[in-house]
Amino acid sequence: MSDKGFERSDKMNVDYISHARGMSEYILNRSYRGAGDTVEAAMHRAERRFGAPATWLHRLRYRNIKDMPVSAYGAIVRAYELACQASEKSYEAERELANARNSKFLGLADFTVGQESARANPEDAGLLASPDKTTKAAE
Repeated sequence: MSDKGFERSDKMNVDYISHARGMSEYILNRSYRGAGDTVEAAMHRAERRFGAPATWLHRLRYRNIKDMPVSAYGAIVRAYELACQASEKSYEAERELANARNSKFLGLADFTVGQESARANPEDAGLLASPDKTTKAAE
């Protein structure tokens, strides 16, 4: 008999483990406060804030594991989603602050992405127009 039927399941475990490892690194990066902070403190902070088990964050970071329970994987996925939502909320808050400051970088970023700017400032239209349109308008 051949054991080839088990090779696929081992590869799938490796994929799930590497995916969980990537998500746990993102969660830790969101929880880490910089110089003077420890990774262990960030792990426990992530456990309190996002619900990711600190023991599994530690195992995924420091050990080469071959298998993990579905409950731990599910908790890490939920924590990753919460970390992404928190990141999006902080981005939107920072974007609103930039909009309140009347930031030209925000207008340029919106123009680059093709998004309608939240503010329509007529003086920016000349700055963001293509060179062909400005030379034709000058003639």
